[in-house]
Amino acid sequence: MLIGIIILAIVIYAGVLIYQQVLIRKLKAVDQKRQALDIDQLVQAVDQVKRMSLTGKTLEQVKALVTDFQELTDNRLPRLAKQTSQAITAAKQYHVFAAQQAVGKANESLKVAQQAIDELQAQVKSLKDLDTQHKEAVKSLEGKYQSLRKTLLAKNFMYGPAIDGLEGQLAQLEDDNDHFRELTSQGDHEKAAELLAQLQRDTDRLEEMIQQIPPLFKNIETQFPDQIRELQQGEQTLTAEGYKYPEADLSEQINALTDQVAASKTALGDLDLDTVSQNDTAIATKIDHFYDLMEQEMNAKPKAEANLDYLAKFIAHAKNQNSLLLRELERLNLNYTLDHQELETARGFREQLRTIEGDYQSDVERMHDQTAVMTQVVSRQEKQKQEMTQIEQQQQEINDSVAGLAKEEQQARETLQQFEFEMHSIKRQVENLNLPGASKAYQDYYMVVSDEIKKLNENINQVQINMEDITKQLIMIQSDLDILTEKTDDLVDSALLAEQLIQYANRYRLTHAEVAEASQKAQQLFDNDFDYAKSLETIATVLDQVEPGSYKRLEDQYYQNKQTTTPANEEA
Repeated sequence: MLIGIIILAIVIYAGVLIYQQVLIRKLKAVDQKRQALDIDQLVQAVDQVKRMSLTGKTLEQVKALVTDFQELTDNRLPRLAKQTSQAITAAKQYHVFAAQQAVGKANESLKVAQQAIDELQAQVKSLKDLDTQHKEAVKSLEGKYQSLRKTLLAKNFMYGPAIDGLEGQLAQLEDDNDHFRELTSQGDHEKAAELLAQLQRDTDRLEEMIQQIPPLFKNIETQFPDQIRELQQGEQTLTAEGYKYPEADLSEQINALTDQVAASKTALGDLDLDTVSQNDTAIATKIDHFYDLMEQEMNAKPKAEANLDYLAKFIAHAKNQNSLLLRELERLNLNYTLDHQELETARGFREQLRTIEGDYQSDVERMHDQTAVMTQVVSRQEKQKQEMTQIEQQQQEINDSVAGLAKEEQQARETLQQFEFEMHSIKRQVENLNLPGASKAYQDYYMVVSDEIKKLNENINQVQINMEDITKQLIMIQSDLDILTEKTDDLVDSALLAEQLIQYANRYRLTHAEVAEASQKAQQLFDNDFDYAKSLETIATVLDQVEPGSYKRLEDQYYQNKQTTTPANEEA
């Protein structure tokens, strides 16, 4: 056990020695970093700032910088060196825990010192850069003002009444720049920076005005006056030639442009470029409008004159077509009912054409008296063309719609005759069977169709025929007649088949009581009730029981014979 204790003590002692050396190396590394701090360069930079002529808020910033620098060199860095030295001594005396804490504090102090140095260097750089920038700005602005003054002197004719205002603003900028140079030389960079921002804004605005004014002044001085004189001369010449305009006070409006140009020139002298620009746009727009107005009237005159002959022929043709249509409609109205107001519509067209002709004659008179506004005349002429084109199209449609009334009447009469013939054939077909009678339902339907044909005959023989109503009746009768034909075919087939089956059943009446009973019932339905379909069903059912397949055989034989004999009957 004693040996184990000795070994453990040796291990612990060796560990302490190793840890001691580790701490000492760390502390020496911190001290090396402290010594490596770029304090000499910072000292030189601060000395340079101290030698700069600074005033105002900038001087206050420098004073604060020097105070921070002295705090760094007089307190923080010496304190860091002392902390490191004491920590190394503690480590050598085996105060490892105290040395370990000192390592952490030393590293933190080193970090703070480095941050302080970085901030001081940044402040120094900022001050030096600002000083350089302001000195360069002084030179740049002085060069720019010299260039602007040369421009104003060499091209003062391009700025008109604005030249005095521009030179005044340039002089003020030069005075402000002198003050800026003074602040810069004194080192009051804070105030200089504020003044520089305003100088740059004012200089940019002056450069912008120097660029904007020449084209505006050119319009005011030469472009607009020349155009106004040309408009005045043009208006006078065209008026003397008999031209009129939609705007009765055109001459006054053109003359008023001169006052607007004068007002714009006054605003230019005051350097009120916003007003000048707005006036420039407004005047240019009006001038373009007046040019367009006169050009439109000049272009409209030959069009209006060329349309006169065309419209005269068009009106005459449209009136003639209307007159022919009215005569035809009045004639047809004696024999036919015109359900779609064709006559009223044609009369409306006649009145519309009279109005068009009246407007046309008025335009002719105004053109002759030189009181017509040609663009308005052309507009009316185009509208008249459209209206007459539409009238002629609609008149043609009306004419087409009534043109076939006589033919439709003839076709309707032929169809009526066909209906009467078919009804006669149906009646004869049933009568030829010599049946005891027909069911009430069949007779009622027959009478309905017969009455419809009778009504159609009455309607078609009236003095004034309604062909639309006649057409509807034809369609209805045709449908009902088709149904009656089917009912007649069913009646005839049922009656003939019932007779054949009743006769065929006689062979079984004595041997089969059910056949005798069914035959008696079928005969009663045939003779008394005229229900041939029920009679056929009654006898067919019992026959199929006694002789399976007999009804189908007899039915097929019946329809085969019917198909064979029908053409002969039709020919007869």
